[in-house]
Amino acid sequence: MKKLLAILLAALMMLTLVACGESKPAAADTPAKEDSGYESLSIMLSCNGQSDKANDCIGANLFKQYIEEESGGAITVTVYNNDQLAGGDMTKGLELVVNGTVQIDIHSTSIISNLDNRLLVSCLPWTFADYAAAEEAFFGKGGEFVASVLAEKGLTYLGALHNGFKCMTSSKKQITSPDDLVGQKIRTPGGDLWNGFWSALGASPQAMSWAEVYTAMQQGTIDGHDNSPSTINSANVQEVQEFITVSNHTYEAFTWTANTAWFEGLNAETQELIRSCAEKACKDSNVQIEASMEEILSTWEAGGFNKIYRLSPEEVEVFKAAVADVTNEFKGIYGKEACAAFDIA
Repeated sequence: MKKLLAILLAALMMLTLVACGESKPAAADTPAKEDSGYESLSIMLSCNGQSDKANDCIGANLFKQYIEEESGGAITVTVYNNDQLAGGDMTKGLELVVNGTVQIDIHSTSIISNLDNRLLVSCLPWTFADYAAAEEAFFGKGGEFVASVLAEKGLTYLGALHNGFKCMTSSKKQITSPDDLVGQKIRTPGGDLWNGFWSALGASPQAMSWAEVYTAMQQGTIDGHDNSPSTINSANVQEVQEFITVSNHTYEAFTWTANTAWFEGLNAETQELIRSCAEKACKDSNVQIEASMEEILSTWEAGGFNKIYRLSPEEVEVFKAAVADVTNEFKGIYGKEACAAFDIA
């Protein structure tokens, strides 16, 4: 019996050694987090989009995917959309990255301009010819200017993706000329540029948080607003706005920022990974976003509950002339450096 027990114990030890030996190559196939060069991080990323269809949410989720894959799981990202950490208030949402409550933030040009109004220079009427020109600017000398301004506010610029060229919407009538806007209550995100722009067209600008817009349209508190087709679609604004005019009168970006104190506390490898994944997420999102714009317009037209009107080049010139004084005024306000960064003459 003792001899049999000894044989069994010996066999068990051999099996254990073999099992341990076989486990080593499997562990070597998966690099340990500490060997990757990247720090173990949990990033809070805040944005304003109300659903995964929103442009900023598309970009945020791609960033999450890319950086979690590239870091081998060392870095994880939690996306908080709809400015939920700030109760839906975009301005308060921006404050969260400034004070370090969240590490990375995505907000539109209109919102980040609360930090410095020169950042609105890229929103001057009809600045960009197309999406390619806008992307080139924000990843070129325009982006360098934005980075320099944000650095003064304790933020690190990571890139920008398309919010998009804006349409004008209304529940009252089709907008084909400035005369059609006279007396209409048009929602704006706030700011002197937008007040001047809409006032010059005869409308009554109404500053309002984005979270309040859909209900205000339903109740008739406002008559219309402007936004890109994708933003309109993601918030279902087309359900309460019958008339949509493709005017492309201004372009807005979604600007990506990181809290500088947090970002500069990371090692160089981690900083570079964050930058590269943010740029890739922006540019890959831009491809999707640009392709989706015409598809969205076509879907609305096919649905039959929206009247879509596309301004002709001649009609655009009438609008440009109506806001020319406002455009020139704000070129002076934003200054030569800001204008030169975006090739605004």
